[in-house]
Amino acid sequence: MKKRALALILCGLTAAAMVGCGNVETSTGSKSKSVAASGSEDTDEKKGTDTKKASDIQVSVVLHALNGSFYTKMQEGAKQAGEDLGIKVNVSAPNTASSLQEQVSLLETAIASGSDAIATVTWDPTGFNNVIAEAADKGIPVVGFNMDAEGCGTAAFIGQDYETAGYDLGKYVFDKMGGEGTYIIASCGPTDTALVAREAGVDKAAGEYGDKVKKIETIDIGTDLTNAYSVIENAYLANPDVKAIIGVDVYSEAIGSVIEDYDLSGKVYAGGFDLTEGMLNHIKKGSVQVTCGQNPYMQGYYSVLECYMNQAHGCDFLDINTGAQLVDTSNVDTVEAE
Repeated sequence: MKKRALALILCGLTAAAMVGCGNVETSTGSKSKSVAASGSEDTDEKKGTDTKKASDIQVSVVLHALNGSFYTKMQEGAKQAGEDLGIKVNVSAPNTASSLQEQVSLLETAIASGSDAIATVTWDPTGFNNVIAEAADKGIPVVGFNMDAEGCGTAAFIGQDYETAGYDLGKYVFDKMGGEGTYIIASCGPTDTALVAREAGVDKAAGEYGDKVKKIETIDIGTDLTNAYSVIENAYLANPDVKAIIGVDVYSEAIGSVIEDYDLSGKVYAGGFDLTEGMLNHIKKGSVQVTCGQNPYMQGYYSVLECYMNQAHGCDFLDINTGAQLVDTSNVDTVEAE
């Protein structure tokens, strides 16, 4: 069933991308793009695109981390796309999670190595602008996925509508806690573009309750679960009357661990992001009420597929919203860990 579903997705997205080679207005996800007009008799030479055989196409995928199951799902998706399409896919990531300097260096290596296209996670507001411009100067398109900084120069974005996802998560948690009380935001990167947008969505949901729901603070939990646990624990001890702790990233599962260890289920409500095994177990135990998935496997897969369609068929890039799946006790047994 899984292979059949993947094949159907591949066919569907390929068809959509092929439409992007024609004279149409295409919209996917939260943004719309005008694709280049070309009549049925246009050639690749007229379009200014040199198409390549699949076996000659090389795509570099540069992640921002590989220190957890969520990130490896993106890697798996990218590599599977390479196998399905018969192209070369190289995946790399910094030794230090979310190290801007290391990631930019990997992107420069991808450019120098002769990559035909690049897919990467642009989590910093401006830190990737220069290296993406360098790639563009050499005719190498860059696709952003998972996290994207608007205006950084990427050809398209494949990922979640962050603010909407944050809003949906916040609304769920605030309703569960009765529409009143204080909350803390836990973020592994308080300045990361995607996490800022998710937090804005949560705050927007809080605003609908007037003065009854108020944010205490945003805490920086870092990119290690042990450190995240310690920061969340200290934040709770400093604010024992807090009613909810809401995470905006893959390290949200540390919230559930603190709630379990301090026997806070039913006293402190929790929500977060991503369908890690730990997060799903917390939901089953009742220490976390909800988590939000974003399909990291398909983020990696679609990114490579779009690079292939552009290089092999001259198709325009499309923004793709990979969704926001809320998981709670009603459906936790029907989803797989990511």
